[in-house]
Amino acid sequence: MFTSSSPTSLHPPILNSHSNNRYHYSLRSRIHFPRSLSFLAPPPLLPPPPALSTAAKGDKSGEQKWVHEGLIMESLPNGMFRVRLDNEDLILGYISGKIRKNYVRILPGDRVKVEVSRYDSSKGRIVYRLRTTNNS
Repeated sequence: MFTSSSPTSLHPPILNSHSNNRYHYSLRSRIHFPRSLSFLAPPPLLPPPPALSTAAKGDKSGEQKWVHEGLIMESLPNGMFRVRLDNEDLILGYISGKIRKNYVRILPGDRVKVEVSRYDSSKGRIVYRLRTTNNS
């Protein structure tokens, strides 16, 4: 069917369309790549390292944070809220970027999840609005 420079070639020769010579074959038809080493066993999978941070997955900084749940007490300007945590601390909470981006509405009376820095425990980032259960 096709004539090739190599009798063991399995692929038909590829003609270069930009060549003036009709019978000018591309280099791909003459290069033979080594066979894959499929007889070797794949390397073993290592277990994931233990989590060192108690923060959310998307935390880019190495700073460790405490994650608390709380209740929104008061709405303040610029996406800030007064939050009463479950341990009865009153902190200033600000909305995280993902909540801002997805237009999640947070109102007084909502339960939220807050990341509190270990260095300044009077401020925290609101990272999740918990779902309310209706018993009616």
